[in-house]
Amino acid sequence: QAHKPNNTIWYQSNLSSPHCLGLVDHQHLSTATMTILLRILITTAFLSVPSFSLTSTQTSPEIRIAVIPEDLPDIQDCRRSAYKNKKVLLNSAISFCNADQIQREGYLCVIARERTSPFRVIGTADLNTRTKVVNNVYVREEVRKQGIGRLLMEGVEDALEKPTTLKLTVYSSNTPAVNLYKKLGFTTPGIYGGLSALSSAISFNFLLEMEKELV
Repeated sequence: QAHKPNNTIWYQSNLSSPHCLGLVDHQHLSTATMTILLRILITTAFLSVPSFSLTSTQTSPEIRIAVIPEDLPDIQDCRRSAYKNKKVLLNSAISFCNADQIQREGYLCVIARERTSPFRVIGTADLNTRTKVVNNVYVREEVRKQGIGRLLMEGVEDALEKPTTLKLTVYSSNTPAVNLYKKLGFTTPGIYGGLSALSSAISFNFLLEMEKELV
């Protein structure tokens, strides 16, 4: 590590290498030279700061109940992104991609839609309005970890009349989803509470039931 002598200004020189450190003894510099050096430092500082543009993924999406059939093509496009470059063979996967469930009576779909072009649907959550079970909670991979799953679940809760109990099932190995639901206030009733604790201790995957009381 270089020793900094007294009365010395350290600066980063961009004249030869971005990592080259230069030493300047300000006692031997004129005022004009110091002014030029300061301008270089200020300009370099501004140029080195990365620029950010506010994209649609950084803007809170519109959360609302889908209008069927108007929103159906965009919902299907969103869900098919889950199988991008993959063959969809299972009937359950085909049904998910086609959004068959929400085309039946007694179901609704909460969607997250971008507020700027191309205005894609970037997340969905289905709700059975009779059994109060939510499923098919899905967010496009490229916009995950931005709180969209939480917004979708809050939209589902807003769509229900209170008081009621919102229910869901999730595989215990799906740790991100399980953690999200717990943060939202979902609990594992009865035997599922013990199984949930067991799955976190050993490699044991099963379908976990969770519920939340809405008042």
